[in-house]
Amino acid sequence: MSKKDKEKDTKEQKTGYEDLENVTIEIDEDSDSKEAKKDDDTIEIVDENLKKIEEYKTLAQRVQADFDNYRKRNVEATRVARNDGINDVLIDLLPVLDNCERGLSVVNEESEKRGLELIYKQIQTLFEKYEVKEIESLGKEFNPNYHHAIAQCDDKENVNKVIEVFQKGYIRKDKVLRVALVKVAQ
Repeated sequence: MSKKDKEKDTKEQKTGYEDLENVTIEIDEDSDSKEAKKDDDTIEIVDENLKKIEEYKTLAQRVQADFDNYRKRNVEATRVARNDGINDVLIDLLPVLDNCERGLSVVNEESEKRGLELIYKQIQTLFEKYEVKEIESLGKEFNPNYHHAIAQCDDKENVNKVIEVFQKGYIRKDKVLRVALVKVAQ
């Protein structure tokens, strides 16, 4: 091969390499833009996932707060229902207590009186256990929340005071189970 042919081959080779470098450079630029686009897509996906995580976290906190409120309401409702049930039973026992008191005042036979006293004490113990207290009425100022006046009389010294109790009243934990039936002085 002559010198000219060798130089020609070398130039062709250089030209060939130059074309490859340009192609390679173009490919590198395309791949960089693709990677940059992939990075942007990845960042968007991560941002979307972070937003979803925050939404789920907020939702979980709301659900937990709602459940705590439900539990508290349920505990309170259960307590109120239990107290109302106890009050209903105690109200039903009040006439039994009244009848025991009446029976004790009229029974003369010792064995019968003793039996009634045992029942009366048992009911009183039950009332003490559930914090049932008699409403003190005799000689006290008339209070329409605790007393029901069924009779009146003239008495200048005891105006607006209870002078006679016809039926005792009872209270439990600030709730009146039964008002006292009383006679009030005017």
